[in-house]
Amino acid sequence: MSQKSYKNSPVASLLVLIAIAHLMAGCAHSQKHDAAGAQHRFDNIDFWVKMFEDPERDAWQKPEEVVDAMKLGKGKIIADLGAGTGYFTRRFAVAVGPSGKAIGLDVEPNMVQYMRDDARKLGLSNYTARIVKTENPELEKGSLDVVFLCNTYHHIENRVEYFRNVALSLKPGGRVISVDFYKNTDFGPPRDHKLSREVVLKEMSEAGFRFLKSHDILPEQYFLEFGL
Repeated sequence: MSQKSYKNSPVASLLVLIAIAHLMAGCAHSQKHDAAGAQHRFDNIDFWVKMFEDPERDAWQKPEEVVDAMKLGKGKIIADLGAGTGYFTRRFAVAVGPSGKAIGLDVEPNMVQYMRDDARKLGLSNYTARIVKTENPELEKGSLDVVFLCNTYHHIENRVEYFRNVALSLKPGGRVISVDFYKNTDFGPPRDHKLSREVVLKEMSEAGFRFLKSHDILPEQYFLEFGL
């Protein structure tokens, strides 16, 4: 299937809408606290896994190319915020090797349990997962080489404060890497739900980060790296 035909396919549209629903559940939790957040459940885990892990996602997400571009290196420790089913997390675990660690973080307990089961099935002892609050990832100070977000940044509330907390978790030379949808296209969430690249650059600067580089390998998303 060509890139153009895939973008217009029902599978692509459904996958993106489901991703939006999953991430917006975290936003509802942040805005209305625990009681409201509990209204958004993903109990039919098999259905959601089928959607998040649909092989056709690879056509536009290009996961192997993204991981290669990140140049993680063996022994690195990376946290995947909004990891979902661990689509990227399991790949990070392989990239950093047994001496490194990949941590999948998500607000949804079923997704976290799926990642834990997935890690056991794959025999990846360096792949772990845990539930995280939407307003603060509660990451250990100075513990991480990389914090990664894919299709997640634009759903975070109070982003400047949030990433000031994230900054505390980074080791010297640590990075935050964000992949998210271009604003002025019809691919992905509605345009008014997305953030432009310029907004991300501005907010990350306000949070104390400096822009390091961008990678122009994804047709529908910007791919940005930040350091302290």
